[in-house]
Amino acid sequence: MASKKLLPTRLGRAAAAVTAMAFIAVLGSATTASAGASCSIAGCSSSVNDTSLGATALKNWCRGGDSTGAWTATQPTCKSDNVSQTTYYLSSGGGHTPYSEDWDTLRIDAGWCYKVKFVIDLAPDFTKTYDRRGTTAAWVKAADNADAHVIGQSSSSCP
Repeated sequence: MASKKLLPTRLGRAAAAVTAMAFIAVLGSATTASAGASCSIAGCSSSVNDTSLGATALKNWCRGGDSTGAWTATQPTCKSDNVSQTTYYLSSGGGHTPYSEDWDTLRIDAGWCYKVKFVIDLAPDFTKTYDRRGTTAAWVKAADNADAHVIGQSSSSCP
């Protein structure tokens, strides 16, 4: 009798484990794949400016295999899903890329140091500092399940 009561529990746990693994596989592939111009099953990427200075987001990330927080010193200029590269000005104090649109790249201005907090769905948030003082601009990836929040900017020291 005891084994009959355990059978549904074992099947339920197995089904839950398989479902969780499938979800993680889909989410994992969405966070590392080359970003397209439209939102994925994991959602849309966005950029938010929480500082008193302006910032700039770009529509497309042009390299495959990178995950949230990766950066390049080469400006992304590609077309993705037939959408040309576009920039969007993030005003101070909460400027946000358009909702329900996918914005994959945040620009770190030449000569500046930015602190960026990545808020990621179903994963731990993390913060990175990008120091471009004395050098060229950089571009930072936000995957389809992430928001890149600029939380500090300075040209004299790193926040």
